[in-house]
Amino acid sequence: SSGINAEWPLRPGYTEAIDLLQDTSSEQAAIILKNRAACLLKLGRYESVLDDINRCISMGGGDSKAYYRRALAQQNLNHLDKALMDAMEAVKIDPKNKPAIDLVMAIRRDIQNRKDRMTSTSSLVDEMLTSLSSQSAAIEKKVQAVKNLVTIAASGTTGCEKILARDGFRILRTALFIPELQAHVLNCVMCLIRESLKRTQLCLKEFPLEHSLRIIRQEDSASVLIGGVYYEMLNSVLEDRNYDYTKRVLGEPMKKFPVPSLLPTLFSYFEECGQVARGEPLNALINALVKCTDSRVFVEELLMKETMKNLLQMVIDERISYEQSQQLSIIVSKIWTRARINDRWTLNFVKQCSALINPRLVSGEPDHQMCGLRALNIVLQGSFEAGGDVIKDVQDLYRVLSKLLTSTEKEKQTAAAETVALMASDKKMCYNLASQCFNLLKTLYKNPDIEKDVKLRTLVGMSKMTASSGGDIHQKIVAEGAGQRLHKQVKQYLLSEPTEDVKKWVFEALAYLTIDAEVKFDLVMDEDLMRHMCTVNEKDPGPAMSYSLACIFMNMTNTYDKPDIQPEMVRLAQYAKQSIPEEHEYDKDDHLKQRIELLVKYGVPSVLAACSSADSERTREFLARSYFGIVDSDSGKHCGSVVQLGGTRALLNLFNANTDKGKAMAAHAIARIAIKMNPSLAFAGQRVLDACRPCIHLIDSTAENTFLVYDGLMALTNLASVSDSVRERIYREGGCHHIEYQQMEDNEALRRAATQCICNLAVSDKIKERYHPEDKESCTPVDRLKLIFVLCNEEEYHTKIAALGAVAYLTSDPLICKSLILIGSFIEVIKEIICYEDNALRHRLLVILRNMIASDKEVADHIIKTEIFECLLALKQITSQLPALQEVLDGCMKAARHWGLVQANPGDMAYSFTN
Repeated sequence: SSGINAEWPLRPGYTEAIDLLQDTSSEQAAIILKNRAACLLKLGRYESVLDDINRCISMGGGDSKAYYRRALAQQNLNHLDKALMDAMEAVKIDPKNKPAIDLVMAIRRDIQNRKDRMTSTSSLVDEMLTSLSSQSAAIEKKVQAVKNLVTIAASGTTGCEKILARDGFRILRTALFIPELQAHVLNCVMCLIRESLKRTQLCLKEFPLEHSLRIIRQEDSASVLIGGVYYEMLNSVLEDRNYDYTKRVLGEPMKKFPVPSLLPTLFSYFEECGQVARGEPLNALINALVKCTDSRVFVEELLMKETMKNLLQMVIDERISYEQSQQLSIIVSKIWTRARINDRWTLNFVKQCSALINPRLVSGEPDHQMCGLRALNIVLQGSFEAGGDVIKDVQDLYRVLSKLLTSTEKEKQTAAAETVALMASDKKMCYNLASQCFNLLKTLYKNPDIEKDVKLRTLVGMSKMTASSGGDIHQKIVAEGAGQRLHKQVKQYLLSEPTEDVKKWVFEALAYLTIDAEVKFDLVMDEDLMRHMCTVNEKDPGPAMSYSLACIFMNMTNTYDKPDIQPEMVRLAQYAKQSIPEEHEYDKDDHLKQRIELLVKYGVPSVLAACSSADSERTREFLARSYFGIVDSDSGKHCGSVVQLGGTRALLNLFNANTDKGKAMAAHAIARIAIKMNPSLAFAGQRVLDACRPCIHLIDSTAENTFLVYDGLMALTNLASVSDSVRERIYREGGCHHIEYQQMEDNEALRRAATQCICNLAVSDKIKERYHPEDKESCTPVDRLKLIFVLCNEEEYHTKIAALGAVAYLTSDPLICKSLILIGSFIEVIKEIICYEDNALRHRLLVILRNMIASDKEVADHIIKTEIFECLLALKQITSQLPALQEVLDGCMKAARHWGLVQANPGDMAYSFTN
């Protein structure tokens, strides 16, 4: 620590230094954190500065420099009041700290300037609105006035209130008639209603959007902004948590005031606006579907208004862009997910889609068939199950696909190739497609005159057919090595033109090709291709790409479900001459370990983190599986890299919303990190508390997987060692009940892990209260106290020493001491443990006796009048060379002397009973 310098640049060495410390709550750790915060300040990572300084101060390192650095971070985050408090504290600790004194003066100036600005805002708003409503003002002056109003509205609630208090919506509505002002006016309206239900109500009343649509022409760029206003309106209504979501969205009466119906006007807007302007309204609808909690009324209303039919009609009429088609597929997915809970809604959904799609598919007209396939593709992307229900009654669908695949028109080829690629996701359909369309796709792909878009889709279709064996080398329906050849073709497209559309299709192909172990090997060894895949961590990849990437990395880490092959079934299959699923050489442990090592090197954990905001539960499950595969590989070697690349936050997010299997995988990955790393470092700040629930989820008393339960217990043991707030969180989440249940298991490992966890938890006063007697007069011991005491004499050494440690903590409570002496086997167990020659066991036992003797005279008298006292005297003589034991023994005697139960005597017998 003597060589630490606050001016050093940030290096991994700071974190490594903390990891190497035996005590991460020591003064040295506080110094390292404080100096790392200085480097983070220079890098502009102010949130991280707050985390480090908060931990530093909690460790007792709250000197003038620590508060000064936290004040600088708060100032840069515009938390001026908090910054002033920290700066003043720094000056208070060190009155000679000139930078801190200067900072106090600077922050006070900033606060005063902010107050001055607020007082001057009113006059500025009056001036701008006057200019805007003036008939004689020049157009340039009006444009500048609206721009200034946008700035004021964007500054926060106070600015918005001042504009609306001066009849701002009415003046803005009048200004909308001037074409040069339209875009600026709508921007101002968006800022005014953002995140405010009250202001949204006022806007709906005084600035009706139907009025705006009548003024602004479809082709004008300002029409796009109307969609943005829709989005902000719907979002403000949904964000307010004081009223029922569905009533507000659908416009039903509310307790205090009515809200006009938003969704019907939203649907009519699709008809009024141009193609470019539809993006924001579609986002608004997605937002409503995500946030609306009462899905029953909401979905029923959507289906009653024939939402599916209206949305798909836009696809057929070619009135949407590629990006908007992706938005539509998300809407389809959301509506279908909610409609499935009711058979009538499901039938209505399928009926609307079928009424629009099926007549076109069977029409015999290629143009109509192409339109039908486009709409079908949107449904298939949203939900393959829904798409399957829509086309199950379509006759000769494969003939239609074959016909359009052999067409000479690019649009028809593209629609058919995309349908084949999407339908091939289903294993049952894949066999039919392979037999009827695979050769057509291959011929189409080899045609030099075919456009790149069509070739990409044919590649995806062939890739899915190639992967339909599911990794079983005996079940391939295409020629050996086809997967590797397709992988090479896919790679060429990505490296030559890495656009978003190309990436989407290439990643979808790889999601299926990577079921083949040889493709996995080729892919992970291809640094160029892997680097391209890992560039998506720069932004949210989107739903389709997130699903494909999650699927690729699940395949690469071998965390997909594998058949549980029993030896008896293998012998039976051999006898019946049936194929037996066989693992490829490249999927075995040694190759898997090397593959995961390379994935971490390429930065795959950061890609998983970028995808973790996906809404699809399937995507989230695959991400959780991928994370677990990485942290579980090579005895947890890569846990540090996962944490460094945002893995803990992503995993906690994945646990909160996932399938049952995905929750278990995310929880298991969190537990493995908590086991392999210091939890206070792996889960910084609030996350260490959030990590408790996933680990408790693993040890649920209904859990059947012993391995999961054991890891959950070990993780909770480590978490419980962090702080009292973590121990209380485990208590509040109901973890104690499950942990105590595992103490009664026949499995020795589970019993040991549960007891070790209780030992760490027993430090907390909340936990001690669980061991209090129900009747404080009789002090009859509760069953859980009897159980932990019985485990003190367990045969297994580590269980025994953990149980003694737990009782040592518990006996700091006098009520528990009174209960403990009433356990029938108390004296016999104590005498037996004293006779052990293991000094670690003896030490814990002596601490228990010292606590009990010091707790109450009646308890002390009960112990001293038994053979235990003689054992203590004998132990004092035979352990005279062990200072630690002697210290605790002296504490026992000192407590007994305090109660007047023993007295010190000269000679060999140092103590004796008093009369």
